[in-house]
Amino acid sequence: MDKYVDQPELETQYRSVSKSAITCLVLAVLSLGFLVSTVLVVLPLMGVSFGLMALSGIRRHPDEIMGRTPARIGLALSAILLVAGTSLHVYEYMTEVPEGYERISFRMLKDDKRTALPFSEKALELDGKKVFLKGYVRPGTRRQNLKEFILVGDFGSCCFGGSPKITDVVGISLPGDDRVNYSLRVRKIAGVFRLNQQSAPTSEKDVPRVFYQINADMIK
Repeated sequence: MDKYVDQPELETQYRSVSKSAITCLVLAVLSLGFLVSTVLVVLPLMGVSFGLMALSGIRRHPDEIMGRTPARIGLALSAILLVAGTSLHVYEYMTEVPEGYERISFRMLKDDKRTALPFSEKALELDGKKVFLKGYVRPGTRRQNLKEFILVGDFGSCCFGGSPKITDVVGISLPGDDRVNYSLRVRKIAGVFRLNQQSAPTSEKDVPRVFYQINADMIK
C-alpha cells in the first residue's frame, strides 16, 4: 500500500513597504537641500507627520506592512531639521532688521475701510520714517538690471494675475549703482518710506501709479 506523507504547503508571505515611510525619508533628504529657505520648516514638518503615520500603520499591521527602519530614520532626521530650521528662522527674524529701522508689512499698508482715505492710515505715520519691508520683485516690462521696480507681498493672483490694487504695491528706488534682477526670492528692503497722497506715476504699465515708495538704503 502506498504511503502518503502530508507535507505542509509552503506559503510565502508578502509584506508591502509603507509608502508613508518612504515619503518621510524622501522629505527628510529633500529638507537638507533647503537649509536657508522657509521650506526647511515645511518639509520636515511634513516628514514628521508621515513618519508618525508610517510607524502607526506598521504597529497596527506588522504582518502586512514593512518599513520601520526608513520611517525611524526619516522621522529622526525630520525632527532634527524641524528644530534647526525653526531656530534658524527665529534667529533671522530677530536680527534681520537694521538698527534704526522699523519693521512694516504689506498688511499695514492696505486701505482702511473705516476711514475715507484711499490709502492706509498707518502710512500717514510712516511717511518719512526709516522702514524695513520684505517682498517680491513684481515682473514688469523689464526684468534685468533694475534700479526702480514694484515690490509686492506675495505671488497671489492679485499681484501677478493682472493689475494689483494700488495699496498692495510699493515703488522701490535703489541707491547709487545698486541694481536688482527679477527672481522668485524674497527681497529685504531698508529705506525711507514716502507717502504720495495724490499718488505718483511709475514706468510700469500694469502699475501706473503708487501711493507708497521706499528710497532704499539697502537691499538683500
